[in-house]
Amino acid sequence: MSRPLVFYVLTAALRDRLVMAMIITLVLGTSLAVFLGSAAIAEKQQFSLVFAGAGLRLAGILSLVLFTVFFIRRSFDARDVDFILSRPVSRMEFLLSYAIGLSLLALGMAAAQTLCLYILGPNLFGPGHLWWAISLAAENIIMVNVALFFSMILSSAATAATAAAGFYILARLMGQLLGIVDAFGKPSFIYDLMEYVLQGISAVMPRLDLMAQTSWLVYGQAGPLDFILVQGAIFTVMIITAALIDLVRRQF
Repeated sequence: MSRPLVFYVLTAALRDRLVMAMIITLVLGTSLAVFLGSAAIAEKQQFSLVFAGAGLRLAGILSLVLFTVFFIRRSFDARDVDFILSRPVSRMEFLLSYAIGLSLLALGMAAAQTLCLYILGPNLFGPGHLWWAISLAAENIIMVNVALFFSMILSSAATAATAAAGFYILARLMGQLLGIVDAFGKPSFIYDLMEYVLQGISAVMPRLDLMAQTSWLVYGQAGPLDFILVQGAIFTVMIITAALIDLVRRQF
């Protein structure tokens, strides 16, 4: 890991006004949640927490993915990557530094989102909120590294952003897809083939539908947190390794 490269990524987030955009988005999202919660007949705070948790989660992922994709593609287009690799920095050190810098941004985003929820309902803050924050941080780290991978292997920023968004949607829907297969399946060759394919995909896809569940904010933690963290760590290592293999084999 190169500490100057990590600082370079963090500085790029400040230069591109990502931090300012994050603050504005979180403030607006929290304000909207308070406004909508005031219209509820009962449990106004709980309604605001649930709405803010879901909305800020999606806004945070969108901000992190778009910044990562466009930052990496701009670095390639401006020949910043070529210049950095011409210095005494190995390709592994380069990629790991970028991944660590982006992961630190993901952690900062998760901390800011958790702070917003605490401000909304400090009297309701409990273990469920902490588990929500931890799993949200894991989800943010997974997605910034997924965006890093797609932006490294795809030459178009729009294509990389679309691929990362498709990955996120599929990972969020995986639980529902598996439930549909188990509940409404019809025994046939085509169905069995589709079931095996879907189960194979689910074996390598992170279960983002199990992370940062809004029910935890109201009823407390009830999810397999250990499984979530282990799966997130394994998948993050896998996606960084895949990006590293592509970078090492690439000819500049």
